[in-house]
Amino acid sequence: MTYDVISRARRTTRRRVTAILIAATAAVCAAAAAAIISAGPNRSATSPMGPVLVRPETTSGGQAALPDDLDWVDVAGVSIPVSKQSGPHITSDGQARGFAHDRGGALLAAVHIIVRVNPQVGPDVFEPTLRTQVVGADAVAMRAQVAQAYDELRGQVGVADGQPVGRLNATLLGYRIVSYTDDEVALRLLTEAPDGSGNSPMVSTEIRVRWTGSDWALLAPAGGTFDQAVTVVLDPYTAMFLPFSAGR
Repeated sequence: MTYDVISRARRTTRRRVTAILIAATAAVCAAAAAAIISAGPNRSATSPMGPVLVRPETTSGGQAALPDDLDWVDVAGVSIPVSKQSGPHITSDGQARGFAHDRGGALLAAVHIIVRVNPQVGPDVFEPTLRTQVVGADAVAMRAQVAQAYDELRGQVGVADGQPVGRLNATLLGYRIVSYTDDEVALRLLTEAPDGSGNSPMVSTEIRVRWTGSDWALLAPAGGTFDQAVTVVLDPYTAMFLPFSAGR
């Protein structure tokens, strides 16, 4: 896969995805602008808000090939991939469950769950998702963070309690499996989101999912937010990611 594929995916596919990380993404991108400019091709850079990813990472997990029956569905204004082979197989009440116990299933589970734990989708979706599909020591903190973010957003836009609060705006570009075992998977999602100044920088967010014995669940990030999991990705280094548009 080359950068040309990612570039083409940005222009033509425009598949939108989001997560709690979107607010952090905008902040990281804005604060890291100076660091991006000064970072050379063989240097890493940091900003007050987070690191800039300027060289490929090593990986021990290999790369997942998405299933060949990939399709797309709209969830709260976000177009995300689905597969009859890899899941989700249950989509009642706004949730997405039943993913295959393999790399493809883990990847799709990560995307679906992380969309549904956004405050924008509303408590009818994010509350049961957080309760049943988020695990780990920081799961309770994550629930509190999302609930607080929802109340703040609802107050800003004047939406009644219990209702969704706006649409989600980011583009899902690619993915990278960092490590894989039958019990836990670490992966990075490459997304592009507007930063409020007319730019749309690319960022990578590390996400972990854990097999519960019957399905994949999101492992809550440290402190309940993805703030420390987001890195800005410079154009030449998008080549470390596989595009979701491959084969389409």
